[in-house]
Amino acid sequence: MQFLNKNENTNLKKEDILLFKHKVQVRVRTWEVDWQGIVHNSYYLRYMEIGRLEYRRAFGYNLSPDGTFTDGLKVFVVHNSVDYHNVAKLDDVLDVFTRVSWIKNSSFCFEHVIVNHKENIILSTGKGILVNVDFVSNRPVPFPETFVDEIKQYEIECNIMRE
Repeated sequence: MQFLNKNENTNLKKEDILLFKHKVQVRVRTWEVDWQGIVHNSYYLRYMEIGRLEYRRAFGYNLSPDGTFTDGLKVFVVHNSVDYHNVAKLDDVLDVFTRVSWIKNSSFCFEHVIVNHKENIILSTGKGILVNVDFVSNRPVPFPETFVDEIKQYEIECNIMRE
């Protein structure tokens, strides 16, 4: 897969995308487009969240009404960052690539690349750091080994930094 980068604002190389095994597609809807005729910047965070949820669903876990996943994990987003490289427009189909790049004791990092499916143009790159918390106290707790093992087995490259 070769990507075009119209404005060269990303350091992402085409071989880097090979690290992303998970992909979900979304289509730009009317309410996501602002008065300039492009997707409003806040929606890229929503696309990243869709990627994160579908990543977990790919492992067979669903989100319960109480905010936990069916494997018992409850995670909070503590940081998001997005870099914008190109624009998306109404009815574009976007590929949202998602991977876990590192895991610590109670936190981990999702990385994302959003690409225009038809034009193979990188639209944005981003990261989300999430923390695993206790269901009752909402305080950070270490991940169970099953979570870490699943990610290690799935990801091509993931830095495990546990004590």
